[in-house]
Amino acid sequence: LASQVFTIMSATADERQVNQTLKSLKKYLRDKKLKGYHLNTDFKKEEHGLGRAFSFVYGDKENGAFFNHMVVMFAYALYKRELTDEAWEVLSSIYNMAIDTAKSRIYPCIPEYFNLEGRGMYSYLTGSASWFLLTILTQAFGVRGKDGDLLIEPKLSVEQFKRSSTLSIERVFAGRRLQIKFFNPEKVGYARYKIIKASLNSRNLLLKYPDRVIIKRKILLGLPGARTHTLVITLGSKKE
Repeated sequence: LASQVFTIMSATADERQVNQTLKSLKKYLRDKKLKGYHLNTDFKKEEHGLGRAFSFVYGDKENGAFFNHMVVMFAYALYKRELTDEAWEVLSSIYNMAIDTAKSRIYPCIPEYFNLEGRGMYSYLTGSASWFLLTILTQAFGVRGKDGDLLIEPKLSVEQFKRSSTLSIERVFAGRRLQIKFFNPEKVGYARYKIIKASLNSRNLLLKYPDRVIIKRKILLGLPGARTHTLVITLGSKKE
């Protein structure tokens, strides 16, 4: 999985190659029962020349487990290439395995990896949770900094709006607490929507791009620091 992730993330693979890679990953590495992605296929024998990982029983640790750190990076890479539905499916696979406590046998969290039975292993030895949150915040919701300014570039899938037409997150940027709401009345996905309106504390913002909103840092610094400020991003269908 790692070799595929880094070629996708680095843009070494072109669009055609990425699509071929995804087909191969779903065929060879996606588990039909648990719906997660293995690190590698089963080599059926120990391969000491490839390092210590291939001396583990298949499905444990680096030999074919559902290794969450790399799975999250897989989702991050897909978001970078604007494959948002596929990215959300990958992130959801971790979530679904974690909350299936009958199999995971852990309190809901993101462990280092899941074994072949779906059991979560090493709950306190993982960087996957922080990478998961980073990916959700900066890629799915698209809220991040750019040259000191606030950039909002949402890459949200239809599935995320399944229960509600509004999604909301909070974060602190430039010392100001912001509540950012994404309103999608038509419940359209990333490939079909554009930003049709944006407002800060009920005041409309000038839209320069169809897929992102940039708010200058000096504007945020001019807001009172003792309250929560509301940003509303309205999404609508692109015209054919």
